[in-house]
Amino acid sequence: MRDLAEKLNDAGFEVQDGIVIKLPIQFTEFYIKDAIVNPVALAMYDKTTSQLSTVEIKEVYRQVDRVISERTGVSVAWPSDESLSMEFQQ
Repeated sequence: MRDLAEKLNDAGFEVQDGIVIKLPIQFTEFYIKDAIVNPVALAMYDKTTSQLSTVEIKEVYRQVDRVISERTGVSVAWPSDESLSMEFQQ
């Protein structure tokens, strides 16, 4: 990865050039957290998700869900206490 970064820099590319490489990779909970939720948390609160209060993480989630819903039509509500207890019972 270091070599690729150096070659891109040497070729005059910068991150803000918006190089988009579309790879056939499916979303995972880790990708969502690292690539989407943490950057939003940092922008909103200057904290990572592990540093957020429950109120803050809910607001970050609402913002992420709103944008994803507007762009994709996919929305997942914040889990309620009931849905969480049902999930653990299974």
